[in-house]
Amino acid sequence: MGLFSFGKKVKLYAPVDGTLHDLSTVAANKTGFAVIPERHHIFSPVSGTVSALMPEQNAIELSTGKLTVILQMGINTSVAPATYVHEGDQVTPETPLAFVDQEQAAENDEEMTVMVTVDKGGQPAEKINLSTSGQVSHDQEVATVVDK
Repeated sequence: MGLFSFGKKVKLYAPVDGTLHDLSTVAANKTGFAVIPERHHIFSPVSGTVSALMPEQNAIELSTGKLTVILQMGINTSVAPATYVHEGDQVTPETPLAFVDQEQAAENDEEMTVMVTVDKGGQPAEKINLSTSGQVSHDQEVATVVDK
């Protein structure tokens, strides 16, 4: 390992078709992005391993290299997503992870924003670079973060 270790760039993908937002507009002190969904199926935002399922938080934790990517489906909602994956599963951005009933959330007047946060060792990642904005599709690269 050399004196200057810049790390590997990890590509992050939109987990659902919808409108991309900087995470700072939804949650302070977090590194990542959010998508206001237009579809029901939620896909992996990264290539990695399912490291934890957190049904009480409507979240799935994914590991890739030294990074932890947390996919949270809905903010303070009573609608639980139906997950398709288990801990230890290998996933890619083409892998469907869950189904969210957006009609039920709308009937309950709840927001189904899908948040993707990135941290390293329990601390927010230093920087995420969003490469696009506005309308995105679930298989579209939307950001990079350095895994160092």
